[in-house]
Amino acid sequence: MTSKGKNARKIPAPDTALPAARDTPDICSLPIHAWLSHTSAGILVTDEDFRCCWTNDVLSRRLPQPIPENLPFDDLILLLKPLVTGPDTFAARMNAIRSEKKPLFGWELVLETGTTVEVAYTPVFDGPGFKGSIWQVINITRKYHVQEEIKRNEHKFRVMLNNLNAAMCETDLDGNITRVYESFCRLSGYTEAELLGKNITDVFVPEENRAFARALRRKRLSENVPLVYDMEIVLKDGSRRWVLASSANVYDRNGNITGGAGIHMDITGQKRLQRELENARRLAEEARIAQKDFLASMSHEIRTPLNAIIGMAHLLEETSLDPQQKEYVNILKHSSGILLGIVSDILDISRIEAGELQVNQREFNPRELIQSLRHTFELKLGRRPVSITAELDANLNTWLIGDDVLLNQILLNLLGNAEKFTSEGEIAIKATQESWLDNTIWVRFRVCDTGIGIPKDKLELIFRNYKQAEADIREKYGGTGLGLAIVKQLVELLGGTINVEDCQGYNTCFVFDLPFMDSRKPISASGIKPRKKLKQRTFEEARVLVVEDNQMNLRYMMSLLEKYKINYQLATNGPDATWFLNARQYDLILMDIRIPGMNGLELAQQIRTDENQFNVATPIVATTAVAMENTAATVRAAGITDILIKPYTPDQLLQIFNKYLNEEETELIMEEEVQNISGFEFHPELDVKYLTALYENNISYAADLFEIFIRTIRDEIKKLKAIVDTGDWERVKFQVHKLKPNFAMVGLTWISAKMQELENNLRTGEPQQPESAARLFDEIVADVDKYYPVVDEEYARMREFVDAASHPHQ
Repeated sequence: MTSKGKNARKIPAPDTALPAARDTPDICSLPIHAWLSHTSAGILVTDEDFRCCWTNDVLSRRLPQPIPENLPFDDLILLLKPLVTGPDTFAARMNAIRSEKKPLFGWELVLETGTTVEVAYTPVFDGPGFKGSIWQVINITRKYHVQEEIKRNEHKFRVMLNNLNAAMCETDLDGNITRVYESFCRLSGYTEAELLGKNITDVFVPEENRAFARALRRKRLSENVPLVYDMEIVLKDGSRRWVLASSANVYDRNGNITGGAGIHMDITGQKRLQRELENARRLAEEARIAQKDFLASMSHEIRTPLNAIIGMAHLLEETSLDPQQKEYVNILKHSSGILLGIVSDILDISRIEAGELQVNQREFNPRELIQSLRHTFELKLGRRPVSITAELDANLNTWLIGDDVLLNQILLNLLGNAEKFTSEGEIAIKATQESWLDNTIWVRFRVCDTGIGIPKDKLELIFRNYKQAEADIREKYGGTGLGLAIVKQLVELLGGTINVEDCQGYNTCFVFDLPFMDSRKPISASGIKPRKKLKQRTFEEARVLVVEDNQMNLRYMMSLLEKYKINYQLATNGPDATWFLNARQYDLILMDIRIPGMNGLELAQQIRTDENQFNVATPIVATTAVAMENTAATVRAAGITDILIKPYTPDQLLQIFNKYLNEEETELIMEEEVQNISGFEFHPELDVKYLTALYENNISYAADLFEIFIRTIRDEIKKLKAIVDTGDWERVKFQVHKLKPNFAMVGLTWISAKMQELENNLRTGEPQQPESAARLFDEIVADVDKYYPVVDEEYARMREFVDAASHPHQ
């Protein structure tokens, strides 16, 4: 008898003549040999004496040599021992199986070839009689390697979890702990035995937060979503720590939720740092407010006497003076001007940093502005061997729309800087048109000089507050170190950039680019916009009440009032002012905000709220040294008509008198503001007054700008929304600044104001008040959608009007 293949000795099958058992499938009637021959496992059959009597082809192919027929069991062990690792253990186990004759499953053997096999032993009995054995050998090498890899990975991740600052545990559906890792025990202070079976919420969460913690678990289970949250927990020793928790559901093989797993990271240090940063931010904000209030107070205290000094110097200059006295007066005016400049610089930088400086767009003549500055500094330089020149691009031939006041301040600071450091040579102002896009002109300004220059390694310092290029500059030339810092912040507020570049023939050259709207109105040959000639002012019939307690300011103001032949009465405190106001009507009230006996704001409110008061409608002009933007808003809210900032010149006071004491002039000004000589009436839902003043009778030009707005604004808003969605706030700020003037050009001035507010919110690159920024943006989008049809309809009406005017007889 051979030991393998189709020639192997067959195991006798049951008597086929016997009937099959009742309800037994036909397959069970097949001989056992059919199964042994067709299984994928290696099969060895031994008889009742454990002699080898049959092997199938699968096992024969795996053995290096055939197993001889009737091979005794001991010889079989000797034959197989060289094939396995741990041969002695193998032999002992084989002998134990022979003696016990009990079924065995899952015996894993590693062969010398590296293969892993699983052996199963089945003894065969016929009643009480032992008939032999069936040995089954299955190659499980791949399965073994997979299991080993799983074990290695599990060990690796367990080591990682135990050594990282990430404490992990698992819980059931009720939050009872089912498994903890060493890192969790290390964080909590408990042992594994102390935690298993305990409810995680009851053990770790403070009582005041347990309802919230249970609500989080219900949310995770009901909505089947992972959660990330931070929470304060209580450790075994009673101390409290903050953890960042990430929890997710755990599933069985059928996809049913069986509990949850959570990773907890100790963030107590970060929380402590966050609280410190919040406290630091709060203290910094309080310090900023205190600084602003201090500067406002100091402004008043300094400007009040300075107002009298400058005023008296002007009055003294108009008297008969000998040459020496004139020299003294000039020194007095020059020194007071320097002091006023220092105070103004400190206030300007504070207003800019507080975000209180507003951009006000209006038409201006760039050529006239630059030539005026050139002439001013030409007079200032006098006989010094320094020439000042102005070069203007021929393309800058239209009125621009922008904030000419801030542009003038930028150029004044740069020219003042150049004048200070240039003892001989040249100072040059240059302006060129760099680009024109979507009705926006970018203008490049250069202010160059042949002065002392700036070392290249000091360039990054010169734009910082209170910094100068060299330590000895303040001693030699004076100054606060704020001029260039103000320039940089003003340029950025207007949407531009500034730097220092090399320019042939000059030692220093400041270059900045600014955007302006093109009005398309050509500059006349004279460079002056046509205006109506104003009538001569007369004030003999006017009556003015002056409320002022400072004697120097009183003397200055009385001199000016007498010079202009104005009837006036003086009150030095609130109660006296109230008595005068109740006694008669005045044409103008000049009132200091800070007066004894009653706050000037309270007095103004008292005047405005009593309709039976003689002066309920009388213009009130507040004289104040507090030159802060929030001051202007506060006084106007109290009912004050206008503000005169100390120190003021006689011309500035005269402008106030011209504005409020000449009825004919007031009517003329009002007529110029609202008169519309073209015959076209703008839509009432738009800012009619603004549009009439802006376009005067040039409806064709207005139609051109309306057309550009209609064609571009929706795409621009889409771009802005896309940038907002990306969270790139620096680009949002740029886009807002770019779009802001467009709305005013079509009469949507309130949208321009909202854009300005949004830009102020983004002045640091990130929203200072995210909710407010989001609300403003939503309001802007809603307003654009609402008023776009109005603008579109207005454009069509303007085109019809222009066509009708062009062809009156058709």
